[in-house]
Amino acid sequence: MNIKTKISRLLRQEQTKAEEKLWKYLRDRRYNGLKFRRQHPIKNYIVDFINIENQIIIELDGKYNNDILQKEKDELRDIHLETLGYKVLRFENKIVFKNPELIFNSIKKNIKSSESLPLPQGEGWGEGNAKSHPHPNLLPQGRRDFTVLSTKKLSTAQKELLLNSGIGFVEYNAIEIELLPVNFSQNIQNAIFTSKNAVRAVFNENSKSLPLLWERAGVRACCVGENTKKLLEENGLKVVETAQNASDLGEIISKNYKNEQFFFFCGNLRRDELPSILKENNIQFEEVIVYKTHQKPKKFDRTFDGIFFFSPSGIYSYTSDNIIGESVAFCIGNTTASEAKKYTNNIIVANKPTVENVIVQAVKYFDKRI
Repeated sequence: MNIKTKISRLLRQEQTKAEEKLWKYLRDRRYNGLKFRRQHPIKNYIVDFINIENQIIIELDGKYNNDILQKEKDELRDIHLETLGYKVLRFENKIVFKNPELIFNSIKKNIKSSESLPLPQGEGWGEGNAKSHPHPNLLPQGRRDFTVLSTKKLSTAQKELLLNSGIGFVEYNAIEIELLPVNFSQNIQNAIFTSKNAVRAVFNENSKSLPLLWERAGVRACCVGENTKKLLEENGLKVVETAQNASDLGEIISKNYKNEQFFFFCGNLRRDELPSILKENNIQFEEVIVYKTHQKPKKFDRTFDGIFFFSPSGIYSYTSDNIIGESVAFCIGNTTASEAKKYTNNIIVANKPTVENVIVQAVKYFDKRI
C-alpha cells in the first residue's frame, strides 16, 4: 500500500463534521445517481470528494484555509487540478449545513453533456495517457514549451509548484545576502522591517545583544509582507502593522504613529520610498544597517518566456549582463516592478509579496497562452 493510499484511509477515518455531513448526501449514488469518492488521491494531492465520470472535485474549506499562505497553496492546487481536466468546486464548511443546495446546484451545472461518453463504472482517466484524457490540450506537458528564470533559488515545494504546472525553469541567486553582526544596546519600542533578511540578521546567532531586547514587553514591529510578519512572530515579536509595500507602510506609520520614534532595520541598498515618507511627515527614526546585498551577475545565452524578480537588487544584477527583452517580468511587488519598468513594459506584479504568488501569476499567464 503506497503512502497516498494510507493517508487517504486515515483521512476517511477522521472526517470533519462538514465532510461527514456532505458524504451522507453523496455516498451510494444518493445525489442524482452520481458516484462520488472521498479522500481520493490525484497526483500529489488528496481531494475531499470527486466524481471521476464528470471530472468534478469538491473541496470543503475550514478556518485554516483563510490564512493568506494557505489560500495561495489552495489556488495553485486548484490550477494544477484544472490543468488535468478537473473542475474544482470549493465551499466553506458552513455551506454544507446552511445551504447544501448551493453545492448540489454547482454540481448540476458542471455535469458533462450527454454527448460526452461516460467512463466505465469505477474507472478514471489514465494518468499520463493524453489520448484518454478529457482535455488533452490542458495536460501539464502542454506548457513544457514555456521556461522561466528565477533570480533566486527556490525551495523544493516552490519547484514542485512549477513542475506540477508543467513549466520548465532555471534558477540561480542573482544576489547574495551577508548578515551583519548586530550589537545594539539602545532601548526601543518600535521597529520597522521591510524584508525577511533584516529579521534574519537581527535574530542571527551572531547578534548577541539585540534579541534580548525583543523580549521586553511593549516592543512593537511594523513590516512589509505576510512572510516577514510570520518570521517576526516566530521569533516572539509583536507585529502591529503590516503592508504590501514600503510606501504603504510609510503612510500607515505617518498616520497612526505621529509621536513615536522608530528604528528601521534594513540593508545597505534599501530603497528611498519609506524613509522619504517618514521624513516628509516628521516621523523620528534611525536606520540600522543589518545586512549587505552583493550582486552576483551571470550571463545567459538564451531567452526565457518569463523571469522572476524578487527585489530591485536582483534586477540590477540580472541586467548588468543580460537584457529582459521580450521576456515577461514577474515581480514580487510594486517596488520591484518600478525598477523593472526601466527595462521593459511587459510586467506582471504579484497580488501578494510572496514567491508562491509570483508562481501563481506565471501559471495563470502561461495557462492562457496554451
